[in-house]
Amino acid sequence: MNWQFPNWRNLSWLLPGSIASLIFLLILKLGILNPLERLAYISLFQLRGEIPWSQQVVVIGIDDASIQQLGRFPWPRQQYTTLLQQLSTAKPNLVVFDMVFSETTGADPQLAQAMQQHGLVVIAQAWDYQGKPWLPTTKLQAAAIDTGHISKSQDADGITRQISPQIQGIPALGLITGQIYSSTWEHVHIPNLNEPLWLNYPGKIRHASVYSFADVVQGKIPAQTFKDKIVLVGVTAIGIDSVNSTPFERDSRFSGVYLHAVFINNLLQQNFLRRFQPESLIILLVLINISWSLVITRWHLHWQLLGWLGGCLGYLVVGVFALKLGYWLLPVASAMIFLSLTTVVVIINQQFQQAIAIQYLKRQINIDGLTQIANRRCFNEYFHQEWRRAAREQTLLSLIICDVDFFKKYNDSYGHQAGDICLQQVAQALQQSIKRPADLVARYGGEEFVVILPNTNAQGAIHIAEIMRTNVKALEIPHIASEVSEYVSLSIGIATTIPDHQDSEKTLIETADQGLYTAKQKGRDQIVFQEWRSP
Repeated sequence: MNWQFPNWRNLSWLLPGSIASLIFLLILKLGILNPLERLAYISLFQLRGEIPWSQQVVVIGIDDASIQQLGRFPWPRQQYTTLLQQLSTAKPNLVVFDMVFSETTGADPQLAQAMQQHGLVVIAQAWDYQGKPWLPTTKLQAAAIDTGHISKSQDADGITRQISPQIQGIPALGLITGQIYSSTWEHVHIPNLNEPLWLNYPGKIRHASVYSFADVVQGKIPAQTFKDKIVLVGVTAIGIDSVNSTPFERDSRFSGVYLHAVFINNLLQQNFLRRFQPESLIILLVLINISWSLVITRWHLHWQLLGWLGGCLGYLVVGVFALKLGYWLLPVASAMIFLSLTTVVVIINQQFQQAIAIQYLKRQINIDGLTQIANRRCFNEYFHQEWRRAAREQTLLSLIICDVDFFKKYNDSYGHQAGDICLQQVAQALQQSIKRPADLVARYGGEEFVVILPNTNAQGAIHIAEIMRTNVKALEIPHIASEVSEYVSLSIGIATTIPDHQDSEKTLIETADQGLYTAKQKGRDQIVFQEWRSP
């Protein structure tokens, strides 16, 4: 693993992490990760495993068996009166009804009397879909020691993750239960009422203390079972009460009374989930991932992938361990996605930078350092490619070789630095003389230049050569030592053929070179087209 500390003067090292952060924040804004986060929530609880339920909490469920034995639901008030009378024999206990007794019946006085005789009975209230209060009858409300709301909000997966401790000044049913328990039995710390309380599900409801309503009223359960306990009474039968899912129950059999049991369980054990503020989490994740991008930017790909895998497993382990301690430390799915996104951006950035570097190196290999046009190596490769293509497709290929007239005398007269500048100007003039992408101008060596013209006949090659010669003359570079012109000029040789696989590439070069030699022999500053002769 090769790691170097970044150059702090070059802020480009911040770019991958910053790009990943911006993409991540956009994803968060759009809520795209919410389904994954809900799955991660379930997975973390299952990895954590179950923890013991409080032995102080007991549920008496109005289950299917009770309805079969005691009749269709809703029941007359007498059933609840009987239950309270049964529970009163094992006082003290706190009875909490997860039910809103909103309809007045003739049996209300008897139930109210039973509630008063018991002395520790809490009943529920709520709000309907229009936001109107849904209250118990006046008589029953007066008989109860207090009331609490049973409103809840479920996420898209059916799980209630948090409960408002109070709504419109009305405490939650579980919260008022905890307050009464604290004043009657032992002190219980009451959390901040201004923030939602995040539920910490202990485990499957079958591992809690749950009894059938019918069994209790029929005396099948010893009354002493409920002594010094918080007794929650509510509907658990399928299809009557609204149901919930939990990280441990996905079959929608977790009714509202169980939800309040979880709330009270968390309150007694002081293990509501503790969470960071969302803003703090986002800042923390951004800092972690920018640091991560900084660390892995110098790693090789396999180390980056191993680091990514280790980071994801690390988030998972930390999330499970924190949950065991009662903390919802990080949004694990979001953290993993952010880490993955950062890693991908870093890898893409590195591949992009490497591609640029490779292109630069290829350019440097194929470019003449002085004139900045193609060099001899580039010419050889391209000429070989075009020769084979023309031979395969049986198309014309023309070659131009030109030479700066009396260049040695130019160097002697003006110096080598001026000679270099002269070659640079000539090269640019030649480059500007061709227009097609397939044409190539290259420095052949010294003051010699060569032009490859694919799919070009003799007349076309002569035309291009004349443009080249004219463009160089138009530069009007003084040449006092020239024997043919007061300015720098060119001698040019041209050859054209339709290549054959049996012919040699060198033959075309030699033919064009022969044309150049003839141009020089005839007095320079001219063009000679050399007829092709197959060897």
